Amino acid sequence: MNKTIFLSLLSAFIFWQCDTASNEPAPYLPVTADMEQAADMNQTLGWDLFHQEQQALPEENILISPYSVQTALFMAQNGAQGSSLGQMLDLMDGSNVSVESLNQAHKQLNTLLTNPADHPEVTVANSYFYDAERIDVEQAFLNPLSEFYAASSESLDFRQEAQSKQTINNWVSEKTNGKIPVIVEEITSEDVAFLINALYFKADWLAGFPEELTFDGTFQTAAGGTTEVPFVNQDASFLTAQADGLHMVDLPFKDSTYSLTLIMPDPEQPAAQWPTSLTKDRWLALYDAIQPGRAIVQFPKLNLEYGNNLVGSLRSLGMENAFSPALADFQPMGSATNGQNIFIKQIAHKAVLEVDEQGAEGAAATSIGFGTTSLPPFFRFDQPFVLVLRHIETNTMLFTGYVADPSVE
Repeated sequence: MNKTIFLSLLSAFIFWQCDTASNEPAPYLPVTADMEQAADMNQTLGWDLFHQEQQALPEENILISPYSVQTALFMAQNGAQGSSLGQMLDLMDGSNVSVESLNQAHKQLNTLLTNPADHPEVTVANSYFYDAERIDVEQAFLNPLSEFYAASSESLDFRQEAQSKQTINNWVSEKTNGKIPVIVEEITSEDVAFLINALYFKADWLAGFPEELTFDGTFQTAAGGTTEVPFVNQDASFLTAQADGLHMVDLPFKDSTYSLTLIMPDPEQPAAQWPTSLTKDRWLALYDAIQPGRAIVQFPKLNLEYGNNLVGSLRSLGMENAFSPALADFQPMGSATNGQNIFIKQIAHKAVLEVDEQGAEGAAATSIGFGTTSLPPFFRFDQPFVLVLRHIETNTMLFTGYVADPSVE
């Protein structure tokens, strides 16, 4: 029976009020051409993967981390060659880019994304767990993982399944602050390695939503029903856009390095299956239409969890050979000790998202100074909407999701 490599990806995103924040700004890092290329590949992968997951589960909440998936695939590319590598690069429109240059680009971009001093808290961790009795790992594969991804590597005895799972899952739990306690459910006799990325994000709003203004309202679910959920609520100065049949609110976090974008179709002209028409270019065009000004913004508090095997979606996007026992080529990673071929068996992805009122103290005063008698623009996200958590300067997508029913946890 063929040996396998289990490539595991995970993400955790938690939004709440931070206890402390530094007054010292992080050193400025200029955005390089390499960073822009890596960010562009991130956006391509993010929207393509989001469309695949959302089309497969149109009435369910979706939550993925394009940056986590991209990071894990970038690491795996160091162990691939031939058509397996080519399809992985094509997946992100990177067919004309070398693995070596992508390693360097990722390192630069990751430094920028994790650069904020104490707020927001953004941590990225990588690790490679393998069984030396089942795979002879090439040092040439481990070297770039350590140099460009700060990835640790550890050999375990997978025959001791309970102990190996505990070691891996404890690492995951630690790196996600306990929000994802388990990523590896089982280790079989076929598994030879686990390549894991963990991402954790924690931030306050730049301008928060007072708890006393939160109210219970009706949300129109993607399944056609209704549900009563708490909505956060604020009449203040916001960054909003209304263009191309879409309404958008961009909510920056404290220090304005990251923002959470909420997007829904024009309530007066709802479009069927509109999330699938939300392309990278259409999304970026919304930011060009942003206008600052007074607005009433209401959206449901969220406590979302999502987990799925991404193999089906990635196959549909053209990455096929890496999952084939006969066609996969991961010789640069190493060789199975029994002489069988190594291929990707599963790509497990988990994400957690909590969004509530918490933000900067005194945020309720944001609307002071907007004296007008006309009704301000009204953005009430009471029907399915799309979320994007992005790094503002590069538009790198840490997280994207689809809220079909906010009452489902």
